[in-house]
Amino acid sequence: MNIEEFNKVKDMNYNEYCDYLQNKYGIGVSDYMTKSFNINPKCKRTKDGLLAHHKAEDKAVMLSNPKIARDLPFEWQTKENIVYCDYLEHLFLHVLICKYPSVDKIPNHDVGIGGVINFLVPELNDFYSGWVTNQEWRMHCHDKIKDDVNVYFEIILRFSRWL
Repeated sequence: MNIEEFNKVKDMNYNEYCDYLQNKYGIGVSDYMTKSFNINPKCKRTKDGLLAHHKAEDKAVMLSNPKIARDLPFEWQTKENIVYCDYLEHLFLHVLICKYPSVDKIPNHDVGIGGVINFLVPELNDFYSGWVTNQEWRMHCHDKIKDDVNVYFEIILRFSRWL
């Protein structure tokens, strides 16, 4: 996501942004998990620099973890409920979850915040500080956002204001 696109989407709520990204990249190419809760590699689009995000992450955390997912509705794993995004778009999704958590949120699930502070910000800080991964899938994802550090700073600034 470049700064022009960020300025276009910055005032959307979580559901609007999910719809925007599904229009931009399409819905999931397949369900994220099989009926036996094994991660389906056919769902991935990292060669395109895109990550898979569950729309229902505004209701529960760690939906990509089979141990957690099996106790939640399987519908949350279906391709219609997968949103593709680059790393910055993924960060913005989690920031929006913090601002707009679902009214149907599972009790004791602090949605959004873990994705921001435990996963996305540490990796993006490392990447924008010069760290180079040796994982090919991650290289594709990093390459997609390499010129957009200004967007990263805008998202972090927005996040800090919403806390």
